[in-house]
Amino acid sequence: LSSPVGVLKWSYNGEDAAPLTINCWPDDEGTGSINVNLEFQLNRPDMILTDVNILVPLGTTDPPVIDEIDGQYKHDPNTGMMCWHHDVIDASNSSGSLEFSIGGDDADVFFPVQVMFKSQSFLCPIEVTGVSSVSTGASIPNDIIKNVGLDSYAIP
Repeated sequence: LSSPVGVLKWSYNGEDAAPLTINCWPDDEGTGSINVNLEFQLNRPDMILTDVNILVPLGTTDPPVIDEIDGQYKHDPNTGMMCWHHDVIDASNSSGSLEFSIGGDDADVFFPVQVMFKSQSFLCPIEVTGVSSVSTGASIPNDIIKNVGLDSYAIP
């Protein structure tokens, strides 16, 4: 008694399941340098995404040269990854871009792009309006905690 119990779990794979569209366009200059343009667009203006991290493999431990950025970035030379971070993506901040250049000659190294975020908005509209006893029909006091979790979100 008085112990939290998860009683409702489901998965959703509809075409509108992905709240973000992310595009990555690497352009090999043919000079040993690659220019990369990343963009995101919020597909679900009803959702609020927080602590959004878009992870991009760089194919090198060298840092990228940032030309333009919406949001913040962090380079991890140990893993050769760059994290493009946004505190919040919502209807008022629904798109963004990042342009950078980096040494290299293989445009395929920037994939897969991985995405992580948190949200208290569900991917499909569902509300729990109450909890009641099966045997008596009486209302049972309850707390509802909404949380969206990702198994994986990668752009190949």
